[in-house]
Amino acid sequence: MNKKIWNTKNIKSSKEIDLFLSSDDIELDKYIFVHDIDGTIAHVKSLRSIDILKASEESKILKKLKELKLNYINGSFKLSNKYEDCHSAIEIFLIKELGDIGKKIHTGRSRNDQVLVATRLFAKEQLINIKNQNKLIASQFLTLAFKHEKIPMPGYTHIQRAMPSSWGLWFASFAESFIDNIDLIIKTIDWIDSNPLGTAAGYGVALPLDRKKTTKDLGFNRIQINSLYAQNSRGKYEMQIINTLKQPMLDLRKFAWDMSLFLSQEFNLLSIDNKYSTGSSIMPNKSNPDVIEIIRANYSILAGLSSELENLLSLPSGYHRDLQLTKRSLVSSFIICFQTLSIIPDILKSIKVNKTNSSKYINEDMMMTDKVYEYVATGMSFRDAYDLVKNNPVDKKINTVKSKNYSLGSPKNLELNILKKRLTKIR
Repeated sequence: MNKKIWNTKNIKSSKEIDLFLSSDDIELDKYIFVHDIDGTIAHVKSLRSIDILKASEESKILKKLKELKLNYINGSFKLSNKYEDCHSAIEIFLIKELGDIGKKIHTGRSRNDQVLVATRLFAKEQLINIKNQNKLIASQFLTLAFKHEKIPMPGYTHIQRAMPSSWGLWFASFAESFIDNIDLIIKTIDWIDSNPLGTAAGYGVALPLDRKKTTKDLGFNRIQINSLYAQNSRGKYEMQIINTLKQPMLDLRKFAWDMSLFLSQEFNLLSIDNKYSTGSSIMPNKSNPDVIEIIRANYSILAGLSSELENLLSLPSGYHRDLQLTKRSLVSSFIICFQTLSIIPDILKSIKVNKTNSSKYINEDMMMTDKVYEYVATGMSFRDAYDLVKNNPVDKKINTVKSKNYSLGSPKNLELNILKKRLTKIR
């Protein structure tokens, strides 16, 4: 049976009930345990600042907390199911090591604000990691765009050949999208960067806790002022984080879809290292781009976690045990997003463009829109020019004297340096 810090009356429980209530909670707590210790360290210093703890008590507790953190990192302390949760593990450890001094650690706080602090710190750390991954991917897409800036490829709408394009345009489209993702991640970090420590179970405590001090000590940008809102924000913040994570995954789903088409024998426009493919168990001729397909599928996993969380939050104000389950959605989202993003850089490095097919697929029919603008340049209205070209397909060859003015961001006016400058400014 789990050790429970709240069970002072020796309420009977059972393994079945414990398992039902905790589920995979202790496994998820392993991701936030270090941050929970950091939150406890800040709380200890706050208690000392208002004389709840003596200087000698503070020193002893901080020493043991730092020892616990180091032991957990090196593996000598195991967070296991003998504890109800990671918060209980900290308190039980301190009581075991320090006796009555350890019993003072929970003064002025609840597990409610403990988990809020720990998950908030964890989310900030992970979002920074995800931001860095997005930056690397954006940089690689941009490098490929510069390398293939003038290499033609057919542009598609409705999976039908539409207009002449370039591989530079295709690669740059993902580069810009991932730069946008970085901007969103930075804004999300700023949005969640608020300190809930000191709000306890949602209604504060009768102590003059120095919340400005803990905010500074923990590296938060601001205080989450309203104690009830701190509880109400649990799940709300997580949902925004997951929706932010969905953006690069959405881009990768589109990228994977394009790759699936372009790698096929019918298109044969791109190739990648064969380590990203598997064979068939029955057809010896097959080479299946399984890695690309799993990348495409992983967005749906994240979307499911987002939906799971949103449905979970149909609750009145204040804390409810339902909110324990928000941790699973958050941690799982970070794991699936990080794993997916991590595999992309090497895939991008292995991409080879089939220049022969890329040029061959651009036929005269795809030049008809440019022909329309030849007539527009002579003073003809767009609609008349459109009808003329459509009804006279024989006259679809483009005049050798073409306009050199192309719209910003089009295949012949990519302005890649603008994207490069924007990416360079990101820290």
